[in-house]
Order: sequence, then C-alpha cells, then structure tokens
Amino acid sequence: MAKGGPTVVAVSNDAWYAGVRPGMPLAEARSMSTPLVRDNRRQGQSVTPEIQFVEWQPNDDRRDLQEVAEHTRRFAPIVGLDEMPVPDCLHMDITGCGSLFGGESSLAEQVINRLAGRNYHCRVAISDTVATAWAFAHTDGHFLQHNDVRPRGRGHRTRGRHVESPQWDLPIVIIPPGQAESWLRPLAIAAARIPIADAQVLRQLGILTIQQLLELPEEDLPSRLSGDAIRRLRQLRGVEDEIIEPIPEADPIQASWVSEFPVSDRRGICQVMEHLTEDIVDQLKRRHLGTVQLTCQLKQEDGGRIEFVAEVIKPLQSVRELFAVLSLRLESLPFRQAVIAISMQSAVVPLPNAHQKDLFSSNLHIDPTEELASVVNRLSNRLGKEAVQTVHPVDNPVPECAVELRPLMTAQSVSSTHTDNRLSDLVAPDDARVPGVEVVERPLRLLSAAERIGDAGMNPLTDGFVWSGQSCRVVDVAGPERIETQWWHESAIHRDYYRVRTSDQAEYWIYRDIVHGGWFLHGIFD
Repeated sequence: MAKGGPTVVAVSNDAWYAGVRPGMPLAEARSMSTPLVRDNRRQGQSVTPEIQFVEWQPNDDRRDLQEVAEHTRRFAPIVGLDEMPVPDCLHMDITGCGSLFGGESSLAEQVINRLAGRNYHCRVAISDTVATAWAFAHTDGHFLQHNDVRPRGRGHRTRGRHVESPQWDLPIVIIPPGQAESWLRPLAIAAARIPIADAQVLRQLGILTIQQLLELPEEDLPSRLSGDAIRRLRQLRGVEDEIIEPIPEADPIQASWVSEFPVSDRRGICQVMEHLTEDIVDQLKRRHLGTVQLTCQLKQEDGGRIEFVAEVIKPLQSVRELFAVLSLRLESLPFRQAVIAISMQSAVVPLPNAHQKDLFSSNLHIDPTEELASVVNRLSNRLGKEAVQTVHPVDNPVPECAVELRPLMTAQSVSSTHTDNRLSDLVAPDDARVPGVEVVERPLRLLSAAERIGDAGMNPLTDGFVWSGQSCRVVDVAGPERIETQWWHESAIHRDYYRVRTSDQAEYWIYRDIVHGGWFLHGIFD
C-alpha cells in the first residue's frame, strides 16, 4: 500500500507485455490490462490470457522463504532471514564450510543447483560481512525500491542494473577477503540497504554511489540520516558487526526428561542434566556438528520455570566439558521447588578443522589454546560474558587512557574464526617490533588513581618518599619521560615521568606535575 493507494508490486511476463509495470497504481494497471480475446486460426484458438490481479501477502512470502531455508541448512550451520521488513534473501554463515564442498565457488554452485531443482531461481554473493554480501547480491537495491523489472525468458524476471558494469549480473559473486570495501564503491546507494527515505535525502544531496556515501564524515550524518541508515553505513565500513539471527531448525538437536517423581536436590538435577548432555552430544556426533550454546529449561512442581543458557567460545562435542559449564550455571540457580521436567536444546555450528598431531610428541598433545578456551568457558559462565575481558591499546598519550577493556566473547565469535585467532594471540603473542621505533617500558601495574607522594617544595628523587606507610629511599633514577596533551583538550596534562628503584629493589613509576607542582606515584614495575 503506497501513499496514493494500492500499487503493483510484481508482474508476470503477460502483464508486462500488456503494459503493467511495478509501482504503477492499481487503478491505472487495471485500465491498461488486456481483456480476453479469441481469434480462430487454422481451426484452432489463440488465446490472450486475461490479466489477473492478486493481493500481495508479504507474510506468506516470509513463510515461503523460511521453507526455502530448510533446503540450505546442509551448507551452513546458521541460516537467517534478512531483517528488512520484507526480506527477499537468506543470510548464511559459511565460515569454514567451503572446504567441505570443494571450495566456496563449489558450495555456491551446489546451493544454486539444489534450489533450482525445486524451481527457485537465485543469486549467491559471498563476502566478508553480511552487509557487503547483501550489497553485491542487490546491486540495484531491494526489489521494492525500484520499478525497472523486465522479463528474461519464460518464468523469469530480472531487475534493471544501476551500475554501469555488467560484472554483477552473474549467478555467483565471490569477493576476495579484505577487498569488499574497494569493490563496493562504484555501486549505487540502493545497495547499502538504507531506508528509502534516507536514500531520497542522499540523492537530493547528489550522493549517488556508495563511494560518495563512505566519504561523508560520520559525525555529521545524524543531523540528516536516520539511525538505521547510520547503522547500515557502519556495517558496510566493518565498524559494527551484523549478527545473523538463525531461523529455528525444523529438526533441532534437543533432549528432554519428564518424571512423575520430582527431583528436589541439586545432585539429582545434575545427574539428569548429565544424561541429557550425553544425548545432545550423541546427536551432534551423528550430524558431525559442534555446539556453542545449550539452552535449558527446568519446570518446577508449582508450574514455575527456570531458564538459563550455558555458552562456550569454541564448538564442542565433549560431554565432560559441556557438563562442566552446565554445572557452573546450576550452582548459581535457586531451587525453591522440586523439578518435574527438564529440556535442553543445542545451537549448532561446524566443528573446527582437525590438525594431525605428532604421535610421539608429548608437547603437541597439549594445546594451550584449548586449555585457555576451557578456562574462559568456566569464567564466563560463572561470572558472565562481559566479565572476561582483554586489554587493547588505544592511541592516547595519557597512561591511564592508553588501553581499554573489551569482552573476549562477542556475538560474532560463535560464527567465525575470530575466537580462534584471539585465543592464539593470547597464548602466543606477536613479539615483532617495528624497525626504527623505540619501545617504551611501562609498568604492568598501574594504580587506578595516581597517589600524591610529595608537594611542589620537595624532591622524592633525592629525599625519598613514603607510600603505604613505608619509607622508600631512591637509589637509582631513569628519566624523565615527558607526557603532554594538546592545549585544546578538556583537561590537558603536563607530566615528567621517572622510573625509580628503591633500596629494597622495588621499582616505581612516579611523575611530577609540571603545571601545578607535586609528585605522584602512578605505577609499579613487577
């Protein structure tokens, strides 16, 4: 339904040749449709079919698209619908799946052939992110955003392209890793998947391509574009992740327990959960899949329900490790009533590629990455995902602002190699040094707030200082290292830092405030 009344969404070949076009008002389309005409030729009848108008049911289309998804599950562990109000495509996370089908191009061909066998005509685009893959599959935008639809053979229709090069009019488009942004730039802004109203505003400003869109300063966009448009732009730039919301499987991996005899003690509940975990793992092994999430529901005798989710950062098929994570979650749950039923459902992903280990090496059988993953699984389920964090450097000269903490487990970690790479970096950090760049030694232990150890009239470098009730006599000094920020900063700093060693062989990081005077202890070298 458009502002002016009902409009035509899609047309058949016969309707096209009769003059009916998408986007045309329904009243106009009816007036242009050709009535039924019969003429006798060679004792036969040639019939021009009557144009019929059928009300469009987008909800039915969504359900049909979900049915199509069931035919593609063998190619990807996670299949979801586009989050647009009227989706016209499926999102599939094929990370690590290409090698199982002879490569990504072979996987794409098998998807097309499988759907073609069920009378579906489709295109496949493979790229680094959901946003860029959608753009290469919709170089002319969503099918409701344009009116140029021309027949292409019997039973098929194609949309007119807004890009000059015909290279995108292909059944399969595979973008090499890391090159998506450069390939995106010539495409029209319709491929950015932004709302129609925002696209109209951009066209009025002369912004017609994604290259022009990406060159706009992001800080100025909120005044002209909606939040959805800005989010799409950040996804195209790779700044913000787009998570695929999986369609529930028609045949999910799940297990359940129901008993006439309620279980009231935690030990009995754990025994039931262990048996359910064994059942889940048996199903995973039969399907050659792993799990990253177990969703559990416990029904109590009074009708109440307790729900919780246990997550791991790498796909598993191990009863021992999964039950250990479940046990940690169970410890924090209150059981005020006896439990009469328990159900468990698994979120599945492909298993990581196995690597052959040396049979006679004791060291290679101990994988530090696997051990760290096990520790993270336990901590995150006991303390919460947000509590397990890693330190990342920030381009800021102020020591207390030079790093930031980020959660190790993110939503994208489950469906990509991101977690494997992060764990590998943590157990085997890169020690490479940039040639010509001096490495500045900083203390690993930085105080949450610098503590004053002297006034402007004294000098701890020669007189010593008192900290935590103990007198510290300085025997060695290195420095100063001056750290300053620009004058236009809200709170500019001007400090001279010194690394000092005291008589008890402890090393401290102290500084003198150049502007206001005074000495402060800021860090401790371990």
